[in-house]
Amino acid sequence: MELEQLKYFIQVAEHGSFSRAAAALAVTQPFLSRQVRRLEVELHRHLFYRHGRGIWLTEDGERFLRTARSVTHQLELATVVSSGAAHELTGRFAFGLTPTLSRTVTVPLVRAFTARFPLARLSIVEDLSRKLHERVLSGQLDAALLHDQAASTQIEVEPVCRLDLHLLTRQGGAMAQRDRVDFAELAGLPMIFPSPPNPLRSLVESQAVSAGVELHVVYDVDGVETILDLVREGYGHTVTSAHVVGGDRRADSLLAIPIASPALVTTLSLARASRHRPSTLHRMALDVLRHVLKRVLAPA
Repeated sequence: MELEQLKYFIQVAEHGSFSRAAAALAVTQPFLSRQVRRLEVELHRHLFYRHGRGIWLTEDGERFLRTARSVTHQLELATVVSSGAAHELTGRFAFGLTPTLSRTVTVPLVRAFTARFPLARLSIVEDLSRKLHERVLSGQLDAALLHDQAASTQIEVEPVCRLDLHLLTRQGGAMAQRDRVDFAELAGLPMIFPSPPNPLRSLVESQAVSAGVELHVVYDVDGVETILDLVREGYGHTVTSAHVVGGDRRADSLLAIPIASPALVTTLSLARASRHRPSTLHRMALDVLRHVLKRVLAPA
């Protein structure tokens, strides 16, 4: 098995067509077909379903595509790192994250990215999860950090960390003296959530259905700053990660109380469009991003 074979296979998988992949690679279609067939013979696996109307990956092909991308990615990184070329990379990396996470992640990410890639440009988009998901699919974002995102044929998902969710309330309020709150107690509280669909709200509501708890949602608000202001003024409570308090300039007026019995946990994942092959800059930027996320979002 040769590296070029892996690259040929990846191109065919990403283009969904031997003819389009051959044109992109500037080789003939028969040559490309033979290379992929040789790979299938070596692996003793069919990697593609072939049909008169096109081709698509088999389950073995889907698994091997992940392996092939990982191998070529690591070889590219090794070449760039060993040559010291990371500081010379140019281009743009567009990354999206939710407002609650932006408060904690943005400054460390900008610092690390700028130090590693001084000639490249980092674009950060702050938006709601559902809109970030749409931008990843459309190619406007190279990657996004999303809550509880399921993988699909269109989106590749890489879990990064798990975060406990907290009840966010105001200092001096009725809940301020509590060191924890049982989930069932949320039934008696006025709650403020982003409008559905929202992954954190969906998580809370799903648990409420399972536990037989009826939530009292008093406001639907699609703005983190506005939600925090309403909580701060005593109009209700919300559920989020403790990081939103850590990044708030007026955090002394807010309090994050752990939720128990059961605890609520959200999984943060890096998501990117399956059909978009990342450049060397994008691959290396994702490595920097993983390091930053695991450092700043690690449990205390």
